[in-house]
Amino acid sequence: MKLKIIGDDIGLDLVAFEKIVEEYEGKNEFLIDVISKVKRKAVASAKQVSAVLKVHNAEKNFAEKNKERLERLVPMKEGRGEVIGEVISLKEVDGRFGFQYKMLVEDFKGYRVYGTVPKFLVDAEVEKGDFVKFTATLKEKETGFGFYSRPNNGVLVDKETAEVTKEEIEKLKPKKKTPEELVKVSIEKKKAETTRELMDFLSA
Repeated sequence: MKLKIIGDDIGLDLVAFEKIVEEYEGKNEFLIDVISKVKRKAVASAKQVSAVLKVHNAEKNFAEKNKERLERLVPMKEGRGEVIGEVISLKEVDGRFGFQYKMLVEDFKGYRVYGTVPKFLVDAEVEKGDFVKFTATLKEKETGFGFYSRPNNGVLVDKETAEVTKEEIEKLKPKKKTPEELVKVSIEKKKAETTRELMDFLSA
């Protein structure tokens, strides 16, 4: 199909654009909409060409970057279930209930879920890169992505110290040891305890 381009197309890869128009089989709604209009009229503006090239390139880069994750992807089971994985991003949003912290977690099963940060994890000052585990209601939006709600039973593994923190407030407080006990706690024992906690966390 020979397309007519309206506007300044200097610097635009028209060959790549025409190839996208002819061959695109993805699910991006923006690309599908623009390509449909372009095919129907056989006309595209330079602005449309630029936007399609940019979005298509971003989609391609995302697919390449997430190839490993998507290859190990296990279908999400909707309903009540566990989320175990790494915090990919955190942000504060202004919603109908005021400011809330939201986070994106990549579950070890490959899919990512987005939702409100549980109060426990806010209190524990969760950060990007930390590993978390909690129970929540899961709902899939598209392959590899969904939302979680009503989270509870939170566990946090600090990315720097590998320390496991549990939800119960009592467990957040350091236990007091006698001078004799402190002397007995060696570096090897601390490492063994951390390793055991991590193994329990990952195998739970």
